Amino acid sequence: MNTYKTADLSGAEWISTGGACCTPMIRKTLSFPKVTSAKITIAGLGIFEIFINGKKVSDDLFLPLSTDFHERPEKLYRGVPYDEKMRHRLYCPVYDITSYLKEGENTIAFLMGPGWYEMPNECYEYGHIKLCYVIDWQDEKGETHRTGSDGSHKWKESYVKKANLLKGEVHDYRDYDETWMQTPYDDSDWAAVCLEKAPETHFYIQDCPADRVIRHITPRLLAEKGDVRIYDAGEIITGYPVLVSDAPAGEEITVLHGELLNKKGRLTKENTYKQKTVFYTDGTERSMHCRFTWFGFQYFEVKGNAKVTDCVVIHSDVKVSSTFSSSDETLNWLREAYLRTQLDNMHCGIPSDCPHVERRGYTGDGQLTCNAAMIQLDGEKFYRKWIQDIADCQDSITGHVQYTAPYIPSGGGPGGWGCAIVMVPYVFYRNYGDKEILKELYPQMLHYFDYLEAHSEKDLVVSDRAGEWCLGDWCVPTMGFVNNMDAIYIPAPLVNTYFYIKSMEKVLEIGEIIGNHQADEELKEKIRCKKQAIVDQYFDPATGDFAENQQGSNVFAVDLGIGDERTFANILKHYREIRKYDTGIFATDVLTRILFERGESELAISLLTSKEEDTFYSRMKKGGTTIPEYWTGHRSQCHPMFGAVSQYLFEYVLGIRQKESSVCYEDIVIAPECMDTIEAAEGSIMTKNGRISVKYDKTRLEVQVPEKTKALVLLNGKEKAIGDGKSGSE
Repeated sequence: MNTYKTADLSGAEWISTGGACCTPMIRKTLSFPKVTSAKITIAGLGIFEIFINGKKVSDDLFLPLSTDFHERPEKLYRGVPYDEKMRHRLYCPVYDITSYLKEGENTIAFLMGPGWYEMPNECYEYGHIKLCYVIDWQDEKGETHRTGSDGSHKWKESYVKKANLLKGEVHDYRDYDETWMQTPYDDSDWAAVCLEKAPETHFYIQDCPADRVIRHITPRLLAEKGDVRIYDAGEIITGYPVLVSDAPAGEEITVLHGELLNKKGRLTKENTYKQKTVFYTDGTERSMHCRFTWFGFQYFEVKGNAKVTDCVVIHSDVKVSSTFSSSDETLNWLREAYLRTQLDNMHCGIPSDCPHVERRGYTGDGQLTCNAAMIQLDGEKFYRKWIQDIADCQDSITGHVQYTAPYIPSGGGPGGWGCAIVMVPYVFYRNYGDKEILKELYPQMLHYFDYLEAHSEKDLVVSDRAGEWCLGDWCVPTMGFVNNMDAIYIPAPLVNTYFYIKSMEKVLEIGEIIGNHQADEELKEKIRCKKQAIVDQYFDPATGDFAENQQGSNVFAVDLGIGDERTFANILKHYREIRKYDTGIFATDVLTRILFERGESELAISLLTSKEEDTFYSRMKKGGTTIPEYWTGHRSQCHPMFGAVSQYLFEYVLGIRQKESSVCYEDIVIAPECMDTIEAAEGSIMTKNGRISVKYDKTRLEVQVPEKTKALVLLNGKEKAIGDGKSGSE
């Protein structure tokens, strides 16, 4: 699959420090006549910032976008080698630099850091940072020219002495140089760059929003404990604090970042994740902040002589395109907490699991939340890029789809994680209408099924790649502590086979969409056999339950249309009794959806707004601003996966749903399901054709649809058709 333009780097050479330094300044003086236009294309392996004549080019941060850059050196993870065959790519930003260049001498300069590329002692390290660029320019005569990176550049270690994407940085401002990116400048004591072989990968023009500074927050000073000051940003954010200091040269200033405070009002060790920045002053008043990473935090401690000016919020420049509010405070909190959590986890072109510990594009988390994200955010370019990551990271030999995209050795399962190769492109098509993605990935979807078959016994998916985890559901409340596998009672083969069946059903639908029916009969037979296998293995004819209805086992069966009337009745009885979710990341979403789909909106809302412990409500009342990794609230406080249910605020609370054959919300049903339990609600989503809005209270329903959109409004057993930019009310 390729939907991106190829980046042309011909005529340029790859340059590096030869592995001597991963935080260098690289510069060269170039001479130009008067130019009428100029653009630069940059391929960086390692984070880079570009300056021309002392001015920073672009507000983009933390480039390049995270991808599977190229084949890694042979290393082991849990004793498993990197022996799967995947595709590789690097995205190259292109900037118009016409206004930056002047007639005569110009200095082009790069400040680089390791990023995802150079991470010593990590099993997923690629190698030493390197760089390549070309400048295409036109002179006054209209003639075009190309200037590229070469061996005449020079480098020197920057004031950033240590940089680790996950753990933080060390800056020594005694080595800070104010003029190194300007002309004239004496770089006679700088080292010559080394020439490198071009990496074996594919180069494409970047067309996905980069990270940028989104907003600023003024933090609140909570306390001073000795020489340590504790601050509160007011919400969990991604970014960093900005400090100012004029301390004498050589003083140390330390900033520690975390999500929670302990009873003594200090950061808890388990919630800092080693996110730390150290600054050494030079006696000059200056602003200080980290350069090559972001932190996930709400609280931070500053030790040393420095003032805090603000906190900078950074994430991918993806806009919120929806609105929602209701008379229920918990639903409102859920919407805002999900948005904050999702945006906190959108960096470098990937939807991550958390913004601090791992920062990886887990395919399970990503496929689970992608519809919620696409409904509420302008995510087309962002998710188009991530779909490419998923496709690139599929093993071309076995069909195995990785737990993370881009690929970093991680944990997961073959069903809920691997199905991203089917589910994310399908959801993307329904939201944005791109049929070509389905056509291009159809063969890879079928190849994924080959992998699941190879890991099945008696028509149940029972294993994964040797040495890897084989999870079914995840983060069930009974786990009690991180990675306590013994507390996951729901059988993994049931969950993994469920996702196999759902994926095959989606591929049948995709085949109908793209006009490819080559696998229809085989898929239909496999679906039949695997449903029967689940019944044979897990159904109890005495009770109507599957796997004793542990941790939501029945909801997977009901969604597959297996079991009997008792299966769903037992779900209703169970959750009316316990009045809260007892489910993991996948069952929580499926349970909520099937309750709404089967007319049990009151129970669905009661679970979403439950006032029991370890619920969205209790999280809200404890002051939480994001959605945690576990219902119990331990470890990460910022994981979007349980927020997948926020999609139902739009589909069922507001009632905005597409008909089965619709794409881009061109043919919709407006049918609010909760008007008896929620006093009032209003909201909107942005579609290709424009904004769809719904507003109601106990006496009135108002609907607005854009042009080229058909809507059927269902209310109190009555139907009313509206469309073509019209509004309606009842």
